[in-house]
Amino acid sequence: MVPTRQSCVEFAGVLRRHGVQVSTDQVVAFHEALHLLGELTAGDVFAAGRCLLTMDVADHRPYALAFTEYFLGTPDLDALPPAPSPPAAVATSEAEQPGQPPLDLAVTEQRLDLLAAARVVASEREVLRTKAFSAMTAQDRRQLVRLMRDMQPRLERRLTRRRASAAHGRYLDPRRTMRKALATEGEPIRLGRRRRRFQQRPVVLVVDVSGSMAPYAHAILLFGHALMQTGSNISVFTAGTRLHEVTGHLRRRSVDGALDRVGKAVADWDGGTRLATSFGSLLDRDRPTSVARGASVIICSDGLDRDDPRELADVMSRLARRAHRVVWLNPLKADPRYEPLARGMAAALPHVDHFHSGHNLASLEEIAGLISDQPRRRASTRSQHA
Repeated sequence: MVPTRQSCVEFAGVLRRHGVQVSTDQVVAFHEALHLLGELTAGDVFAAGRCLLTMDVADHRPYALAFTEYFLGTPDLDALPPAPSPPAAVATSEAEQPGQPPLDLAVTEQRLDLLAAARVVASEREVLRTKAFSAMTAQDRRQLVRLMRDMQPRLERRLTRRRASAAHGRYLDPRRTMRKALATEGEPIRLGRRRRRFQQRPVVLVVDVSGSMAPYAHAILLFGHALMQTGSNISVFTAGTRLHEVTGHLRRRSVDGALDRVGKAVADWDGGTRLATSFGSLLDRDRPTSVARGASVIICSDGLDRDDPRELADVMSRLARRAHRVVWLNPLKADPRYEPLARGMAAALPHVDHFHSGHNLASLEEIAGLISDQPRRRASTRSQHA
């Protein structure tokens, strides 16, 4: 019995429903540990999960309930698997090799070592999740690439006006109905149906690449690259003294190659910031439909802008009316003492739905959850700053 990655994720959801707080890193470590240990009994899986997925004795009972519910299909704790039994050859081995550690003890110690190593990995990942991007070393950034790749949110979908054939649908399909009627001498006995199609909601990511945002822009572009590996309707722009679209560059699967091409394409990296000008260009782009219409728009900027605040307020008002939601990431918000008093930030905030820091991986995981297929609803900041 070796649970798949998907079953580990689903089991984590059951644990959370039972009140056991489980992080993404713990789930990853649990999955990796099970595959390191090889073929396991249900008792092995139970013991490994309790070691890696619980942090307190108080979690043991709800963990056991969740385990029996998910893996055994019953809420009865009497169905819990027995503790791992020693191999049949253990007694013989002990008799033949006196003074040697019992075989089952050696196997148990090996498994405990692997579980301990997996717990260390989980701890290191948890530290990295909460570490500010500005404080990361080169080694941290290499690990960050892997963690970003593992994020893989299932991006939110929306109903479109287009319709598609369906076995059961709300709308009548005259053409299919007539074709079906040909088989019944012209009598429309079986009706063709159509229903509205689902399509991934567009995501637009705008990254401030000015000098003050330099420690964070690289990580946010990594986030954009990770999003592009999970969906097609995603656009990424950089905002400096003017707007640059870098969507095509980030489509490369190689992270280093993608970021290298972005660096060469963006001429105003580490320069000044003109947010009103950049956002205005985003709204007025020469396309059949606006790239922001109905989209989840994510802006990463500290709000230190050279444009007139009134211009920024006007363009943000237009953007808010056109987009499905506007999310603003400001790394300065990570400081509890921070207040959005900068002219640009103060002008933009009344038109923002969700205001986050985006200064570390944990914050970006929240954003990934926000734009996922079933996002957690949060109060809009627009009403707070109206």
